[in-house]
Amino acid sequence: MNGICALTLQDVFNAAWNVTRRGRVWPCLAFWVLAACGRTSAPTNIGVCWRTAGGSASQPKFAVVAKDVASLNDCAALLEAYHLQGARTSNGAYQGYFIFVDDSEVASATQADGFHYPIFQPSQRREIDGDLSRLIKERAGKPLTTSDVAVERQ
Repeated sequence: MNGICALTLQDVFNAAWNVTRRGRVWPCLAFWVLAACGRTSAPTNIGVCWRTAGGSASQPKFAVVAKDVASLNDCAALLEAYHLQGARTSNGAYQGYFIFVDDSEVASATQADGFHYPIFQPSQRREIDGDLSRLIKERAGKPLTTSDVAVERQ
């Protein structure tokens, strides 16, 4: 895919034009492939919670927060713990979904620039934050693990 993504829009246009002149109709496929090149995907590893660790907004780099994480909610809670410990934003990913954590929301999206779906409603977030703050205090600020966090939906 990297070889195709290295092509310029003009290269793709020229190739599409040459193929179209010969009576072929698949050139629009080339444009879809090229359009997909710019999209960043969240890591899809099963059960792995990731945190963004640098890179750009369009090409973030990810670092493992925890393995054997049971759900998107649990990963979001682990990222919320980073936020409570002072990280202004603590975005991450879980099984192909981006997770966004900041002062105003804990949300997920399938694309980095896509619509953010709330993971926790404000009342749920307050309750989770209370439990996380207690755990952080008990652990003297050490990072939480998957055994520390299990979000239950009611």
